[in-house]
Amino acid sequence: MTDRNGQLLTISLGDDPDAWAGAGFHVEDGALGLGATTLRLGGSGAGFEGWALDGVDHPIDGLPSVDPVRAASPTDHPNGITSIDHVVVRTGDCDRTIAAFTGAGLEVRGGRSTTSYGAPMRQTFFWAGDVILELVGPDAGEPTTDEATSIFGLALVAVDLDATAAHLGPLLGTPKPAVQPGRRIAGLRHRDAGISLPIAVMSPHVRGGAQATDG
Repeated sequence: MTDRNGQLLTISLGDDPDAWAGAGFHVEDGALGLGATTLRLGGSGAGFEGWALDGVDHPIDGLPSVDPVRAASPTDHPNGITSIDHVVVRTGDCDRTIAAFTGAGLEVRGGRSTTSYGAPMRQTFFWAGDVILELVGPDAGEPTTDEATSIFGLALVAVDLDATAAHLGPLLGTPKPAVQPGRRIAGLRHRDAGISLPIAVMSPHVRGGAQATDG
């Protein structure tokens, strides 16, 4: 069950709107809708520029705040992608960023330690309305750093992952099993598409399955 407090309203990227249109998204006036969240595409080339969370009007641990916008375009994109599953946030100090997130009204919804990506890593999960925020950083007992908190990537949901793969062709990797039982995931070749952030595309949630885990 999602908590509407702190809904992720907007993510602002410096990407060229044509890059996202070329990846099968319906872009209008430099914005596109993904569920309750709007991606604003400014064309500056600067990558992640900021985000807007409902009820939060200040930066969170260095992540800039922007004014929310609402996309005029529909969320039924030609590529079959409909919403954001989770946003991966990277930090050099998990305790510092968790304190900042909870101070902004976000509640910890789960967490785990993993070595899936090599070095011991800590994952902490928050709900931002209907979007999961997956915070990743050094595990407990590992050295922390002053690395600035940043948005590492997005995981999006496709109604029919095979149809999305067919639509995107070589832009999307081969779907494979995800960590979440019953789901699959594929990576978008974002650099080839001209998109600044790593993008994964996932099949929908399995009814009754756990949601607050990574892909």
